Amino acid sequence: MASFVVLALFNLSLTLLILYSAAAWGPIDPTEGFISLPLNQSNFVIQRPYDVPEDQRYSYVNGVHKLWVYSTDKPHSLISHTNPRTEIRMQMGAYHQVAFCLALLLFMHQARAWPLDPTHGFVEVPLNTSNFEFHKPYDLAVSQRYSFVDGVHKLWVFSDDKPLSLNSPTKPRSEIRIRGYDYSSGVWQFEAYGYVPCGTSGVCTMQVFGASPPHATTLMLRVYNGTLSYYRAPALVDDIYDRWFRLNVIHDVDAAIVKVYIDGVLKFEAPGRGGTSHYFKCGVYAQNDDSHSMESRWKEIKVLKKCV
Repeated sequence: MASFVVLALFNLSLTLLILYSAAAWGPIDPTEGFISLPLNQSNFVIQRPYDVPEDQRYSYVNGVHKLWVYSTDKPHSLISHTNPRTEIRMQMGAYHQVAFCLALLLFMHQARAWPLDPTHGFVEVPLNTSNFEFHKPYDLAVSQRYSFVDGVHKLWVFSDDKPLSLNSPTKPRSEIRIRGYDYSSGVWQFEAYGYVPCGTSGVCTMQVFGASPPHATTLMLRVYNGTLSYYRAPALVDDIYDRWFRLNVIHDVDAAIVKVYIDGVLKFEAPGRGGTSHYFKCGVYAQNDDSHSMESRWKEIKVLKKCV
């Protein structure tokens, strides 16, 4: 019983404290965060019965605007069907109109520069380790060219490594191939954070596999001397070394379009290359002019599908 009384007194005290504090603080100023614009008489247009002088329905004395009208008065204009009025209409002067237009143009320019979320309208599909297939030199264990520590997939390969299979004519690679989400239609997206250490060059770090002959891929993102490129050219980002970047690749199969976003900004749009089946890959795959050591790191890998 005693504890109940103590609790009740505590709740009452807390309530009184809140009420007292609110009373002490007073009402919140609704103009907080707003800026007052300069106004003068040129901004006031007096709308009144069309057949009556302004001073017969309006006065301004000691800072007070007084407006009056009668039910038998004429409307605002000769052909108007509205009821009588005496009103102050706020009108922007030429200066205000120019300032407003400039502010609007600045806002639109900034809005265009703001990165949009490329995943908007997409649904993330579930991924786990069973969806990761490792492509590596055929004579080595996965652990010799791949590690996963603290959420980061690290893949590396050397230019003198063996290819993917014994009879393959391709160059060395260490890649994650996304399994379970091969697609032939619709709009699909790969998202991840990538990292390429300085010195890695002449390498494909991400690809959309599948295309019509003679092509094998719809997209390759390569790194040459610190520049991220669409295949060999054009260059998309100049300084890609030694930093995490957000990569979003959107492949619209039906529209035959591929879009590449870096850090939320659309960097490139390319036509599709046909093909009947596609999938995503990331890692390192040696290309022309490859460095001896090649490495890339990836985290938060996601696959998304466009909502229908």
